[in-house]
Amino acid sequence: MTKMQHKNLVRLLGVILHQGLYIVMEHVSKGNLVNFLRTRGRALVNTPQLLQFSLHVAEGMEYLESKKLVHRDLAARNILISEDLVAKVSDFGLVKAERKGLDSSRLPVKWTAPEALKHGKFSSKSDVWSFGVLLWEVFSYGRAPYPKMSLKEVTEAVEKGYRMEPPEGCPGPVHTLMNSCWEAEPTRRPTFRKLAEKLARELRSAGATGHVEGQDADGSTLPRSQEP
Repeated sequence: MTKMQHKNLVRLLGVILHQGLYIVMEHVSKGNLVNFLRTRGRALVNTPQLLQFSLHVAEGMEYLESKKLVHRDLAARNILISEDLVAKVSDFGLVKAERKGLDSSRLPVKWTAPEALKHGKFSSKSDVWSFGVLLWEVFSYGRAPYPKMSLKEVTEAVEKGYRMEPPEGCPGPVHTLMNSCWEAEPTRRPTFRKLAEKLARELRSAGATGHVEGQDADGSTLPRSQEP
């Protein structure tokens, strides 16, 4: 894992074996994406910034995809935000080479693709399904997916073809991307490379730069008295 180097992956710096196992990770100062969005909301974080975060995640996952590695737990809670507002994929606890097999009781049901839940079939395409749920989290500013539905209800509904409605204010092209990630047939889902290309295109067409109120140009937080 220490050999995996990408700007959108949290770096594993090393492992310490002393009275237990300690993993030394890159410090990412602004915490996870869910809390970042929930504590700021749409009044402080604009749509281009949401697109930027989504693109960062897609690019990090494109790197894993190129290495034939599957994350298996891709969700906004496992995306960390750096001081300069770079989103980085973290929590590689379930990352493995593409293959079958994992105890389904350990899986995050609302983020896991149907074929992975039912048959233990994990691939980059099952990560793509999870990315669609992550997009929903991002554009809902950190809401939990499938609100007011139990895990059993989600599993049964998705199997019957149910897909979440777009969050309020979500751009149409982003909702289209979500639905492409949620194709029942894994081979019909896009690659992370294709997702990154489409998000980059959408970001360009948004015609504005990503912005978080209360931060200066390099991403550091301004004192309240200096905020615009």
